[in-house]
Amino acid sequence: MMAEAALYGRRRVTFACEMCRSRRTKCDGRKPTCSFCESHGIQCTYASAVPPPPSRHDAEISAIKERLDHLCGLVSIRLTGQEARIFEDPPGYLPELPPLREYPLDESIISRHWRKEFPFMTIQTPSMMCLLELNPTLAAQLVAQERTDVSALSPPSEALGFSFQYEDAIRAFAAFYDRIHHWYPIFAPDLFQFYREMITGLLVPSSGSCLVLLVAAIGSVAQCSSLTAAYEARPDSHYISKALYMLPNVHFEFSLTSVQCLVLLSIYYCSMAKPCQAHDYILMASSKAQAIFKCRLFEDDERQSDLLRRSFWSILLIESELAYHIDMPESNIWKFDDRILLPGIHTSWEPCREDQRSLFHDMRPPHCFGMSSDTAKAYFLAQIAIGRMIRRCTTSVIISQEQELYSPVIAIELTYQLDTWYNHLPSNIRFERHDTAAAISDNLVKSISSSPSSTTIAVTRFLQMQYYLCLTGIYWPAVYSVISTGRLETAPTANCARFFESYVGFTITAASVIPSCSQNPWSIYARYLCHFRKNPSCAIKGLAVLTNLFSYV
Repeated sequence: MMAEAALYGRRRVTFACEMCRSRRTKCDGRKPTCSFCESHGIQCTYASAVPPPPSRHDAEISAIKERLDHLCGLVSIRLTGQEARIFEDPPGYLPELPPLREYPLDESIISRHWRKEFPFMTIQTPSMMCLLELNPTLAAQLVAQERTDVSALSPPSEALGFSFQYEDAIRAFAAFYDRIHHWYPIFAPDLFQFYREMITGLLVPSSGSCLVLLVAAIGSVAQCSSLTAAYEARPDSHYISKALYMLPNVHFEFSLTSVQCLVLLSIYYCSMAKPCQAHDYILMASSKAQAIFKCRLFEDDERQSDLLRRSFWSILLIESELAYHIDMPESNIWKFDDRILLPGIHTSWEPCREDQRSLFHDMRPPHCFGMSSDTAKAYFLAQIAIGRMIRRCTTSVIISQEQELYSPVIAIELTYQLDTWYNHLPSNIRFERHDTAAAISDNLVKSISSSPSSTTIAVTRFLQMQYYLCLTGIYWPAVYSVISTGRLETAPTANCARFFESYVGFTITAASVIPSCSQNPWSIYARYLCHFRKNPSCAIKGLAVLTNLFSYV
């Protein structure tokens, strides 16, 4: 029978139309009208098909989506009740706060559980500031102060009729070259020739004129002995006001020069200790540089492409430095750090041509230090490498049962990576890693200087400061775990000791770097504050706990 049905292709009707179903007669299931309804002139309708039951695969996917939705709800939920809020004056060391009556439903900028979060060593981390017995809103207050107080900012002024004083402009360029250019080498060798032509000719609003004015403004600030002296004398005011007047030209242009102008504006405000203003302009520079990369504007011009790469990496370093301590918006430039090539090392990074180098050096003041091109290249690439490491991971913490715990295994791996970076440093910028506990009395006075050092020494010390900064970040969780629990077994004693050694090394090198790093004093001051403040509070508490625990070992 089954064979016969298969032979004749008999088809089983799975469901009948509404009329045949009501009459309980056979229905051939033909659509849109079955044979019976068609022969009797009746409107034929079919009930909606019952969907088949989901397969096991579909059921599993649906269950995963439900769990993800549940987790997203837990993350974004607006809780009420026992929530923490930030006081202007925290009452004591790790104080207990009263419950918050109701948490604003639209507030999501600051974590509601910040007192339970791990105290990362930045002034934007409220739990860290409370640990240091400092105001947890210090970073926010610094931002508010700069944003609202514009009295120290130079307003734009019309550039027409402005003329350079040749000698002053040349000295400003020399100071820019000696103290700024090696940190962010974004210019081609024809800069000096272009600069001389602009300062001796008629100044018209353009991105090129703006660039020259910004170089002069930064160089005039770099000539000052201190930030205080710069604010008292304001040798930059007539340059920067004219440059700001030309800012619409910079925004209008889609060019490498416009990117360089925005980078220079960020460097200028960094040198004036205005991190928020600097951050605004570096975000603009980042956006424009990324857009130029995306549209392949210089695809057939390797010279311009390499300058754009140097600008890209300079933007990345500046943005990272500015955002390290203050929670500011990011430009997502780190999404491309593994896609953009490193700058080429076979072309000159000097801001003057080979045939003009003797003329340029003759115009420089006799006390200028200078740096070889190879040293500048080595430093810039080394800074990019350690910047990548600081960005990706510098804290040896794992999450277990919703708590951050110290992980000695991660600390060993991070230290290995840092040592590998150090071992690959060229000899001309490699620093010595002293036993700080034994060398502090001999080296402290020699390391800290009130006057700028040579540029090579300055970049070497800056790398040394970054090295110790990484080490303190790696081993700080070990000390914190002992402080928070009061138990020595939560972290190896050698790792705790490594933190304090690194902490001493950082404070020494940071103090010695400040006079020679006029391009970004804010970042060093902020890190110095966050580390040095541990000495009278956190570090002493930690040492006391460790001393008591060590006495039983």
